[in-house]
Amino acid sequence: MISKIVTLFLSITWVLVIPAFTRAQASGGTTDDKQETGEGIQKRSNEFGVWGSISFDATTWIGYTPDARFGNIGVRYGRVLAASKTVAFEWTIDAIPVAILSNSRLTSAPSGAGPILQRKSVYGLGISPIGLKFNFRRNKRVQPFGAGTGGFLYFSENVPVSGAARFNFTFDFQGGVQIVNSNQRSFMIGYKYNHISNGYRAPINPGVDVQMVFFGFSIFR
Repeated sequence: MISKIVTLFLSITWVLVIPAFTRAQASGGTTDDKQETGEGIQKRSNEFGVWGSISFDATTWIGYTPDARFGNIGVRYGRVLAASKTVAFEWTIDAIPVAILSNSRLTSAPSGAGPILQRKSVYGLGISPIGLKFNFRRNKRVQPFGAGTGGFLYFSENVPVSGAARFNFTFDFQGGVQIVNSNQRSFMIGYKYNHISNGYRAPINPGVDVQMVFFGFSIFR
């Protein structure tokens, strides 16, 4: 599962990073706009990026699936809504074309002897239209950030067990570092706590909690 996630993420990143992006020309504006230095993350900047994340641990803080493994790839659009001297506030939307959830499930034995416990991977996709991100030290090259997103995933079959649901809600909390160079290209790495739940829209709702590491590349324009 991990090799598939990493390979696909690198392929998407290659497609996005290779084309040359020119810096946007400065335009006239208000007095505050003219005082911007052009470095770091500015108000009304747009962020276009791609990211990938993979779990390293499954917790049971909210969910009850102790052996879950989860990985996903996302494409991001963000809009910086406000910026002070040190902090930038951004709204983000993530499209998630690939998500893979793996855990132990009861499946029928080939011999017909009865159900057996076997690890299985289930594929899904989704979107996180609600995202809030705060970048600190916004005019510096190295910027700590905190973020959170909310959305949903739709899987090819019920997860994490057969009696649950295909449609699941998600939310996560993130923290990390974003490195922004003078050409407004950036690389980010961080930690994410991710929760997956069907919201009791099915007879059972075991839920999944995973701790993840993530990394990504983006361009501000």
